[in-house]
Amino acid sequence: MTLHLVANHKSGQGKGAEIAEISKRLCSELGIEFKHHEIKEPCDIDNCATNAVKSARKGDVILAAGGDGTLRSVAEAIAGSGISYAVAATGTFNFFARSHNIPDDPEAAVRLALTGQPKPIRLGKFNDRVFIINASLGLYAKSIEDRERSTKRFGRHQIVALISTAITLLKPHRLLHITIRRDGQATKFKSPLVFIGNNALQFKNLELKVKECFREDRLGILLLKPVRGFEMLRVLARGVSRTLEKEERLQQFCVDDIEITTKRRKQTIALDGEMFEMESPFRIQAWPDALNLVVPPVTHLDPSL
Repeated sequence: MTLHLVANHKSGQGKGAEIAEISKRLCSELGIEFKHHEIKEPCDIDNCATNAVKSARKGDVILAAGGDGTLRSVAEAIAGSGISYAVAATGTFNFFARSHNIPDDPEAAVRLALTGQPKPIRLGKFNDRVFIINASLGLYAKSIEDRERSTKRFGRHQIVALISTAITLLKPHRLLHITIRRDGQATKFKSPLVFIGNNALQFKNLELKVKECFREDRLGILLLKPVRGFEMLRVLARGVSRTLEKEERLQQFCVDDIEITTKRRKQTIALDGEMFEMESPFRIQAWPDALNLVVPPVTHLDPSL
C-alpha cells in the first residue's frame, strides 16, 4: 500500500504542511510507502490530483488535505476509478468530513486514512464537473464570491462568512430566468437562486423535505420565488431561527437527473465554494457509489449522509 497525499499547504493556516509531516511519520511507523503530491499554487490542484490517480495502484489510498475546494478537486480526479479516497479537512465549515465522522484532528484524520474502511458514497455531477456538498447559481453563488473576498480580508472565520453571506443576500439582485426539465416535462421559473444540495448536514435542524432526498441517494433542489428586500430579510430570519419549512416562497424537490436552461447563456456556478464559468444548458445528476471514501471502521451514520 502507498499513501498518496495531495495537500494544500496554504489551507487551514498551514495545517497542510503539518499533515504532510504527520503522514510521513505515521507511514514510517506502519511500514507504508508515502508519496507527497504537494500543491504549491491553487492552479496546481487539478494536476496534482490527476498525477496522484495516475501513479496509484489497487489498494493504495489518496489522501486530500485542504478546504472544500481541494477535497472537491481530488474527488473529481478519483471518481469512478475505484481508488480509495481519504480526507483531512482544514476548511471553514468542513461539512463533508463532519458528515462522515472524519475527525477534525489532523493526526487522527491521517491515521484513519491508513487504517479505516472504504465505503461507497454519492457525488453530484454538474455537467462534466462533480461536487461533494452543493452546487449553486444566481444569488447564492454571488454570496460565495463575496464571502471569499471577505474571508481573505478578515480571516477564515465562520462569523465572517455568515455576515458576508447575509449582506450579499440583502442587496438588490438579478433574477434567473430558467427552464427546468425533469421526468419529460419542462417548467419555467423566475428565481434569484438555484441551490443543489448533496449533504444532509447542511440541513441539520431544518425541517425541509429535501432532507429525505439523501436517504434515497438523490439530490435536493431549492428554488426561491422572487422576493423583495424585506421579504429576503424574512427568509434569512427563518433560516437563523430554523423555521425555513414555513417559508411559502421556497420550493424544494428531489432529483436523480435534471436539466436547467438559463436565459443568459453564460453563468457563474459555485461548486463547493469554487467558482466556474459554464454555459447553459446544465445537466445535474446524482452519482451513487462514485467514491470509495475511507471512514471509521464502525460508524453510526445517518443513512441520508
